[in-house]
Amino acid sequence: MKTVENQNILIVEDNDALRARLYNYFSPKNEVSLAKNLKEALLAVEEKTFSAVILDLVLPDGSGLTLLERTAKDCPVIILSDLGSDESVLDGIGSGAADYIIKPVSEKVLDARMALRLLPPKEATLSLHGMTVNLAERTAFFKAVPIELTSSEFNILAFLMQNAGKVFSALDIYEKVWKMPSLNTQTIRIHLHNLRKKLLLVSPECGSLIMTEFGQGYFFKGE
Repeated sequence: MKTVENQNILIVEDNDALRARLYNYFSPKNEVSLAKNLKEALLAVEEKTFSAVILDLVLPDGSGLTLLERTAKDCPVIILSDLGSDESVLDGIGSGAADYIIKPVSEKVLDARMALRLLPPKEATLSLHGMTVNLAERTAFFKAVPIELTSSEFNILAFLMQNAGKVFSALDIYEKVWKMPSLNTQTIRIHLHNLRKKLLLVSPECGSLIMTEFGQGYFFKGE
């Protein structure tokens, strides 16, 4: 699993405990700056260039979207927010956020998601049997046809493509994708069912790329 190393990160978070926790996690391997409000964050981006920004949207003196509009073109901005409505997520992504993560989330998952946004272009692209996935941009295409996926569907597709030909149970997929114990493997089966339906809508060839090994699990068609 890729992790974030040797980067210059700005963490904008008004919750003291969470801000300290994120600092303690990322600072051993990165240069980390902190801001507890919008004013401090705006000053920080004026004084320094960052590799990535972790941004809370609800700040004591304004909306994090103000900072996002200034920095989205310069570096990946990962929104980390309590606001989980479709409208909030769409506003964040539409304003230029590289990713939108709803709290609570473990530091390991945040680390892995941010690492994907910082991948060099060649490493960020997976291509197999006509399916192309860009891990940094979180886009999926089959023979140039775009496929609209939810965040969970994308994560599962990317994981299976990275391990093409290998069979994983629903429990394995949950634990390896979300980095936590699974309490309900039915969740993965539902996501896989929906993912396969979307692929099948593109073409029968696309729909057959994710296969089932009876009694064992699921896999993306290998070489």
